[in-house]
Parts: sequence; structure tokens; C-alpha cells
Amino acid sequence: MATRVGIVGGGVYGLSIAYYLSEFGDAELELTVFERGALASETTGYSAGIVRHHYTNRVQIETAIRGRELLEGFESVAGGDGGFRQNGYLVLTDADGVDEFRALVDRQRRAGLEVDLVEPTDLESSLPGIDSRGVALGAYEPRAGFADPYLVATDYATGARENGVEIRTGTAVTDLITDGTAVTAIETSAGREPVDVAVNAAGPWGREIASMAGVDVPLEWHESKVAVLRGDEPYGVETPTLSDHSESPDMYLKPEPGGDVLVGGIDRPPVDRAAGLQGVDESFLRAVGDRLESRLPAFADAAVVDSWSGVISVTPDSHQIVGVPTGVDNLYNALGGSGHGFKEAPAFGESNALAILGEDPRIDLEAYRFERFADGNTLSGVSEKSYGGNE
Repeated sequence: MATRVGIVGGGVYGLSIAYYLSEFGDAELELTVFERGALASETTGYSAGIVRHHYTNRVQIETAIRGRELLEGFESVAGGDGGFRQNGYLVLTDADGVDEFRALVDRQRRAGLEVDLVEPTDLESSLPGIDSRGVALGAYEPRAGFADPYLVATDYATGARENGVEIRTGTAVTDLITDGTAVTAIETSAGREPVDVAVNAAGPWGREIASMAGVDVPLEWHESKVAVLRGDEPYGVETPTLSDHSESPDMYLKPEPGGDVLVGGIDRPPVDRAAGLQGVDESFLRAVGDRLESRLPAFADAAVVDSWSGVISVTPDSHQIVGVPTGVDNLYNALGGSGHGFKEAPAFGESNALAILGEDPRIDLEAYRFERFADGNTLSGVSEKSYGGNE
């Protein structure tokens, strides 16, 4: 069994893997996390933190369920709750999607999810003030919720440290040293560290880290934009998160502690790495206002109290890439959240740790392997609009 594990990346994926390895491994396991900046300061810190299960293929539904289950019991990690709140999740479709929407809900139920169909006339009872015009059907998940991604990541870090994991912030990884078939050491700004297993959980920079070992990871950058609004009446923390796919562009709303509401999903353009992020501009805010005017008019003129954008790393099928690629025996990758990775991170952290230790994972990691792109077994159906896809 591996005794020295080096983890590249101090976001929620790297830190959850570190924590579960420290929980499941024995006393001989030496774990080190390398983060070039501060913990959870990149993709994790910009996540909206929504915890839901409305996906169209079985493996992702089951992964999201396991992620939520771990967040429900999160106090066992470091005594904190990670900001997790179960406010429910309401998703809407138009008339064109009704048949596939019903089939999807049946599939979710078979995967073990508690979910109810909601007729347009009943939407007001779930979300006061909603305008149901254009909505043909909704689905409500009572056990869905939201969490604070920064708190979840840093609580994992606290729990890992308590278990003896060394976490080195301000330590950039500059190279992976290989012997042709395996990574033998991680070169950092502070020196070289021998390893038996290297874990690449570097988020948007996972492609660069993998390339140090001669592995080509297909990751593209997209920009996720959000605005935080404050209306005359609060959007309470018990108000369901809303995902509206009944008209274009798609939109989601999530409560923020204190009564504000976070709005996003409207614009996720590709990023030119040389040019960097565009940021939140007037056109985005106008689009937010237009969508709110037609769906939740009480917030159409709400004040913008905060806004930001961040990078999401997207794979060719918008699903994570997990596992060891052909040709490098011990480079374990956990990459490509594709804009929905936070809610699934605890499940991936737990199962990746078990797999690294040679034990059976709790979720189907095989479905997320590198080779799926070459053998034609890609995962479909990430988007709620893509009804159908894999059983």
C-alpha cells in the first residue's frame, strides 16, 4: 500500500480526499497537500454552493445523493456544519420537456431520490410570488439545500490536520518527476517531495499539472457569473433554490444567509486564458433583471449588493475525470467539476480515498475514467434541458 501521498490542490476536492484518506488509512500513511495560494481561494471559493440531485443519468444522481448524505453528517468532520441548510430545490420545465421530465423524475426515484412533481397551480405554495406563466411542470426535492463551499473545504482541512495531514499553502507545484511509468516525486517551490501516489486535484490548472507527467487532460475554462440581490422582502433561507429552465436563458436563484438572493446560470462564456475573465457587466445584470421580471417580479428591481465571476473547468462531456490514466501508474486525478462539482465533492473525496487505498469506492468511479472519451462511453445528460441520456 502507498505510504506517501502528495495531493496537488487545496480546494474542496483535494482537501476532501486528504481528509478521507486520513480517516480510512493506517498510521503509516504520510499525507501532504500542496496549495500554491490560500485554501479554497480559487474555484471552490467562487462556487454558489447549491446541493441538489436533478440530473439525467443514474451515476450522477447517485453521486449527488452520496455527496448530500455526507454533508448532512458533516459535523463529524471537524465539528462544523459547513453552512449546510436543507431548503429544498425546485426545478421548472416548459411544455416541450414534460414527457422527458416525467421520465427523468422516475429515473431519479429509482436511484433512491425523494422527489415530487409539482403542477404550475401549486408553485405558489413552494415559492411565494412566483409567476407560473410558461411553466408546464416542476419537480421538488425536499432534501436538497446549499452549503458554504469555503467552510466545507476549510473544515475538511481542519479535520485532515487533526488526523496528521500536512497542508502547505503558498507552495506551488512546479513539476512532477517521473521514471517513465510512475510519478516518483513532486517538485515544489519549497523543494522536492518523494511520493508513492500523486493526486491531481488542481481544478482549472489540472491540465497543466497532468502535462508535467506527459498526460493530456481535456479541460476548457468557462466563466460563471453571479449577482447577489437584496429586495424589499427577504428571500429567506428556507425558501427553495429555484432552477428555471422553462425559458431561455436558464436561471437559478439560491438564498443567502441574511435574506439576500444569489442569481446565476444565465451566462457561462468560454474563457480566453490570455485575456482572462470578463467579469460581471451591465449586460449580465440586465439579463438577470429581465428573467426575474418574468418569473419572480418582486426581485426584478432588487439592489445589487455583490457580484463576482469565477472559472469553471469543463470536460468534453461536462463530467468529472477521475482515476489513473494509461501510462502513469500512480497519478490519480480528480478534475473537471464542469460547474456542478461542489455538491459531488464529498462523494468523490470519500470514494477516491477508498480507491487509492485499494478498497471498494462508494460510488461508481469507473464511469468517470479517462478512457471513456476514447472508447465512446462518455456520460451524457448534465444539463437539466438534456432530458434523456444514460440510465
